[in-house]
Amino acid sequence: MVLAMEWYIMNSTGVRSLTCNLGELVSPGTYILHDSCADVMEELLARIANEEENRCITKRHILAEQLLAKDLIPMIKYGSPDVNELQLLLRLLSELCEPCDADQTVAMPPDKYAYPDLKRLSSQACEAFLDRGFTSRLFTHIHELIEEAGELEMVQESYLSIKYLFTAIRNVLYLMRSEKESFTKLLSLLLENDLDSVLIYSINCHGRDELVLPAAQILSLLYSEFEWLRTEPEGAKEQNATCITDRLKRIVVQLLQGSLSALAISLMRKELKDGSDVEGSYLSWCLTYFLPYVSYVPVPLAKFRGVLSNKCVGYLVYQLSALVPGLFGGDPTSRSTQRIKERCMLLLSAFDSLLSLVFNFSLPSADKEDVTVAMQFYKDVVNMPDLWQILIFYIRNFDITMFPRSVLSQLICINHKLLTSVESYNKIFGAQLEQTILEHVKQFANKGIIQQYTLLVNTYSTNNDETNLAVFTMLSHICVECERRDLLYTPILLRQLRLLSDSCEACDEDRRLAFYVTQSFLDDVANRPQACVQSFINSLSTTKDENSESTGVTKAEPYAEWTDTEEGDLMSAYAEFTDPSVDDIVTRLGEMGVSYNHSQVTSKMEQLGLISSPSCQESLDLAELVKNICSEGDDDLISWLRSALLTASFTKAMCKNNREGSPLCYFSFLKGHSYPVIPYTERQSMLLSAHSRVLPLLKHLQLEYLLVNESIIPLIPPHLTAEALYSSAEKLRTYEADGSMENYEQELTDKHFDESLLSKPVCSSESRRSDTAAAHMDSGSQGNLNVWLSYMQITSRK
Repeated sequence: MVLAMEWYIMNSTGVRSLTCNLGELVSPGTYILHDSCADVMEELLARIANEEENRCITKRHILAEQLLAKDLIPMIKYGSPDVNELQLLLRLLSELCEPCDADQTVAMPPDKYAYPDLKRLSSQACEAFLDRGFTSRLFTHIHELIEEAGELEMVQESYLSIKYLFTAIRNVLYLMRSEKESFTKLLSLLLENDLDSVLIYSINCHGRDELVLPAAQILSLLYSEFEWLRTEPEGAKEQNATCITDRLKRIVVQLLQGSLSALAISLMRKELKDGSDVEGSYLSWCLTYFLPYVSYVPVPLAKFRGVLSNKCVGYLVYQLSALVPGLFGGDPTSRSTQRIKERCMLLLSAFDSLLSLVFNFSLPSADKEDVTVAMQFYKDVVNMPDLWQILIFYIRNFDITMFPRSVLSQLICINHKLLTSVESYNKIFGAQLEQTILEHVKQFANKGIIQQYTLLVNTYSTNNDETNLAVFTMLSHICVECERRDLLYTPILLRQLRLLSDSCEACDEDRRLAFYVTQSFLDDVANRPQACVQSFINSLSTTKDENSESTGVTKAEPYAEWTDTEEGDLMSAYAEFTDPSVDDIVTRLGEMGVSYNHSQVTSKMEQLGLISSPSCQESLDLAELVKNICSEGDDDLISWLRSALLTASFTKAMCKNNREGSPLCYFSFLKGHSYPVIPYTERQSMLLSAHSRVLPLLKHLQLEYLLVNESIIPLIPPHLTAEALYSSAEKLRTYEADGSMENYEQELTDKHFDESLLSKPVCSSESRRSDTAAAHMDSGSQGNLNVWLSYMQITSRK
C-alpha cells in the first residue's frame, strides 16, 4: 500500500493548488478561464515532459484530481479560450490520451502501479470525444480559426491547435480501434463535424509540414478500420454506417484530385528535414492505399504530378536501398529486422501502385497535359539507373526463407510494368530506347535470376494472371532477344514446362513457350549432347531438392573441402593459361564439371600460392593494387568504382548548392547515410565477391562495405568531401584498360574547392570525358556535371 501510494506524495507542491488557477464553472453552461490559465497548462506540460517516463506522476495526479471532468472538458464545451489557450489545451489533451503502447512513441513502459492509472486516464479522454457537445464545440473552435485565416497564412498558434487536435484524434482512434461500436460512433461524430474538410485543408494549406504526419496517421487509422465497415453485410450495418462510408469515399476523391500529391511532397520534405523514417512509412501507405482507387474515380494524370515526380520516385528508391543493411546485415529473427521487412513490403506495394497508375493510363486518348506528365515520368525512369539497379538487386538476392513468395511475385511484376511502360513510351514517341531495354533484359539472363523465376513457374496454377504474364514474358525475352534458352535447361524448370505445355490451365502463349523450350532442349540433346549435359551439371551444382522452399542458390562457404581430383583439375586449368584471372579459372572448371564459386576458387588458389593472399594484397599500395586488378582483366571493376566515386562527388557538390544529383546518392547524403554502390550486372556481383582484392581496394579509397551473401556492397560514407571523392576517382583513372599507367601528377591538393564556382563557366578546352559517370545523370544535370568535372581537374592540379 505504501508503494502504491508513493506516487501521490512525491510531488510536494501538488497539482491541486496549481490547477485552481485554470478557471471555474460559474454557472451551468459558463466556464470562465482565469488570466493565469495558459501559464498553468504550460507548467503541467513541462512537468509531464520532464518527469520519469515510467512513473508519470503528474498524469496520475491529474487523474486523482478529476481535472478532465472538472476543468479541461468544460473549458472546451462552455468556455471561450483564445488561440494560445486552445493550442495548449489540445496539447494537454493529446498527452493525456497518449496510448501506453503506441507505435508512434518509443517511451519506457510504465511501472506496474502507473499502468492502470494511465489506462483510466486515457479512457476518460476517449469518453470526452464521444460526447457530442464536446466534439461539436471543439470543431467549432477549429473551423473559426480556419475561417479567420481565409486565404492568408495561419498564425503559428492556429497551426499548433490543428496539429494537437490531430494528435489527440489519432491517439483516441488508436485506443478505440478494437471497440467496434465506440469506434463507429466516434467516426460518425468526427465526420459529422467535418473532420474530412479539416484534413484536406491542412494538407493543402501553407506551412502544412507540421500537420501532414498526424493527418496521414489519422487517414491510416480511418481507412484500415473502414475495411470492415465496407465489407460488412448491408443488414448488419448500423444506421449511420452508410453515412460514414460515403464521407470516407469523398475524402478519397478529394485526395485523388490533387491533395495526395501535396501530402506526398510534404511528407518527403518533413522526413528530410527531421531525419525521421516515420513519414516515409506513411507516404508508402498513402500511395499503396489510395492510388488503386484511380481505376474507380477517373482523374487526370496531371493531378499526380507530385507523386510521379523524379524526386518522389527517387525517394522511394532511396528508401528501398536504405533498408539493405538492416535486411542483409542484421539478425533475421530480431524484431527490428521484422519491422524492416514490413517496411520493405510496404515500399514495394507503394512502388507497384505508382507504376500501375501510369501503366494503366491510356496515353493515346489523353490530353496534352497528361501526356507531358507521362513523358516526363518515363524520361525520369529511363535516366534513373538507381531504380533498375535496386530492382535487380532485390530479385537476385530474394530469399524465400526471409520473405513470402508474394514479394518475389511483386518484384517481378514491378519489373514487367517498368519494361512494358518504357516499351510503350518508346513506340508512341520514338524515343529510341531499344538498346536500353535490351540491356536491362540481359541482366536477367543468368542462372541466379532464372532460379528465382523457377520458383514462380512452380506455382503457376496458384499465381495470378499478372504474375504469370510477367514471368513468361521475361522467359520469352531470355529465349529470343538474349538467345540464351540454354539457361532454361534445368531439371526442375524443364519438368514444370513440360507439364504446362499440355495443361489446360495455361494460356495459349504460355503453352507455346513451354512447348518451344522443351522441344528445343530435345533438339539440342540430339545435336549438342555434351553442352546439354554440362548445362544440367551446372544447374544441379546450384540447386537444392525440388521440394525445398529455398531459392535454389547454394550459399556455400568460401573455404570448401576440395577433393584431390578437383585440386588436380584446378592446377590443370591454371596451366592452360598464361596469366589467368580467377574468373577464367572458374569458367574453365565449370566446363570440366567442377563447380565452385568465385570466393571458393580464390581461397583455394591463395592456399596453393597461385595468387597473392589477402595479407599480400593489403601490403600493396593503391597503384600496385589497381595495376594487378587491371592486368587480370578486371579493369571494369576499376572503371565502375570510379564512376560511382564521380557520381558521389558530383552529388556532394550539388547538395552544397541545394541542388540534386543522382537520387539514391542525393538522399543518402542528405540523410547522413552511406551511399551504397549497388551492383547491376552479374559481372559486377562476381567481381565484388573477390574479397582478397576488393577489401584492400576499398580500404585504400576510404570506403566502407556491407557483405550480402557472397558479394561486397561498397559504401561511400557521407563524411567524405566532394574533392576527396574526386581525388580518389582521379587516382583510379590513371590506369587504362590494359593496366598501363599514365603520366600524372602524384600530388593532389587537399584544399576544399569553392562550390560557388560550380555555376561559373569553364573553358571547354579543359573539359574531359566523364566516362560512365554521365550515365548516372539525366540530361538536365549533364551540363552541370561537365562544368564540375572541368573545374575539379583545374583545382586538383594546382
